[in-house]
Amino acid sequence: MAKILFVVMNDPTNLADSIKAAHVLHYAVELKEKGNDVYVYFDGLGTKIPITESPYKGLKPAYEKAMKEGLILGACGYCASPPHLNIRDKLPNTIKLIGDEDHHYALTDLVEKGYQIVVS
Repeated sequence: MAKILFVVMNDPTNLADSIKAAHVLHYAVELKEKGNDVYVYFDGLGTKIPITESPYKGLKPAYEKAMKEGLILGACGYCASPPHLNIRDKLPNTIKLIGDEDHHYALTDLVEKGYQIVVS
């Protein structure tokens, strides 16, 4: 089976981006249901998905389903930190922050384990 990491960089305040992000989350759930090894990582503006009310009402249920299925690897600690988006303290403690305000996660460990990276 495939090993896939979806990197979601979509802005949840933008309707088109929210629809894209929701579809990525749906794909991740479906792929896992078929036996694939799948994770979702929030990066850039995508780190705001867990805390932002989206104009697309399908994003929140898609996010909640992916969380329930254990698909959320985490969010970028660099992007969430005060010098950048400054949302680190607003994210739920169920979201693991990877990296910090000085170090951006490079995904190399997952690439070395054979994961294919899909960026949205």
